[in-house]
Amino acid sequence: MWLTQLLERNRQCRPGRTALVDEERSVTWAEFHDRTLELARGLAELGIERGDRVAVLSKDRIEVLESYFALARLGALFVPLNHSLAEPEVAGIVERVGAVAVLGESELLDRHPELPASVRIRLALDKPAFAALGALAAERDLPDVADTDPIAVLHTSATTGQAKGVTVDSASFRAIALGWLVMARPTDDIVMVNCCPLYHGSMVVSLTYLAAGATVVLMPGFTPQRALSAVERHRATHMWLVPQMLRFMLQARASHRTDLSSLREILYGAAPMPLDVYADAVERLGCGFRQVYGMTEVGGPFVTLGPDEHPAPGDVTARIPCGRVVPGMSARAVDEGGRELPRGEIGEIVVRGPGVMQGYWNDPEATREITLDGWIRTGDLGFMDEEGRISLVDRTKDVIIRAGQNVYPSEIERALMTHPAVRDAAVVGMPDEDYGEVPLAYVALEPGAEAGAVALLAHVAGLLAPYKRPRRVEFIEQVPRNPAGKIIKKVLRV
Repeated sequence: MWLTQLLERNRQCRPGRTALVDEERSVTWAEFHDRTLELARGLAELGIERGDRVAVLSKDRIEVLESYFALARLGALFVPLNHSLAEPEVAGIVERVGAVAVLGESELLDRHPELPASVRIRLALDKPAFAALGALAAERDLPDVADTDPIAVLHTSATTGQAKGVTVDSASFRAIALGWLVMARPTDDIVMVNCCPLYHGSMVVSLTYLAAGATVVLMPGFTPQRALSAVERHRATHMWLVPQMLRFMLQARASHRTDLSSLREILYGAAPMPLDVYADAVERLGCGFRQVYGMTEVGGPFVTLGPDEHPAPGDVTARIPCGRVVPGMSARAVDEGGRELPRGEIGEIVVRGPGVMQGYWNDPEATREITLDGWIRTGDLGFMDEEGRISLVDRTKDVIIRAGQNVYPSEIERALMTHPAVRDAAVVGMPDEDYGEVPLAYVALEPGAEAGAVALLAHVAGLLAPYKRPRRVEFIEQVPRNPAGKIIKKVLRV
């Protein structure tokens, strides 16, 4: 099984090298391997069996990854939970997957005293009982887990509705990791600061670099100061973040006095990179950039644009391409009937290959809806250029149809963001008697900046065709985004 092989190989090849670091401790590859095996036996002693679902409710810490690997070794399915979810949301996910146990930080577990009846085990990752788990467990045989056995239920980010449980197997992790590493060409000395949570598909980035023997630095939550300090303290070579995190880091006062010279590559994804942030980062950091385009349903990151293909900031006119699909996976742009479109024509991006999910957990109808003749529908509109690079335009559900013309909110958002007073922007459609739908812009201004709706509308008038211009501008303190940096447009729609 791939995750077990990953641990065994790194123990053999680099036993004394640091594998994981958090704010409390670090572990070597030998310690990571041995603890995972010990923990698997301890969890088996508690009665967790092959096929059981086990929810994990925690901020990022070493014990989270130890638990994932141990549960996979048992053939049990780990179910990461977003620790910011409300009590009914957590209970709903636990009930839908029929989890028999919840592992988590004690503070978070205390917020959820009432869990569904299926849960028979509650275990705090930060208490002595967890640390001691398995230390005295008798030697016992563990099951042989095939790469095609399901090992995780990862939940989508739910920007448009209820989160769906994506069932994945070890073969998916393996396919994405091997294809990605062919493109990324990792060296043996990578130290990666992971700014993103380990409870959805973005964790596959960390698993992928762990497969290459990298050291992964975990943080209990992102703050600019914490991320900057982690890079300096651990002499990090790589960072994995979303563009908004990079913006906050560059704006932080500490960024000017922090030694970031060890950085060689910043991986970013989940949202488009604002061109002003990119230009500032290129000038100030002097490192390479790698775009990550992925989707939980297709195994995580399946497209990348490496540092050697990133354009100079002055050469970017509209958007930075996402990049090329990783070896082993296939992608194309199709029309509504599923027919492949010529290069340069906008359609829905669809994906297939060994990285795709087994399906949504206990939801065959939703699985059928997202599947098109064996391809997974991403819900993203984009096109492929003559060299095989994919560029995204917008989400299919976000497109505004104004009197029969397609208006892409992301294009309006980019135009608004070029105004110096605008910190963030989101555009949604609002009903209109004459045109059916027109754009409505929500704007968050920079601290202390002043700009009225008239000024912003005049600004975009010089950048956009009349049918693309917002009908109205509303000012808000902050654009709602999930932890992955994606705009939560369902809370903005009128």
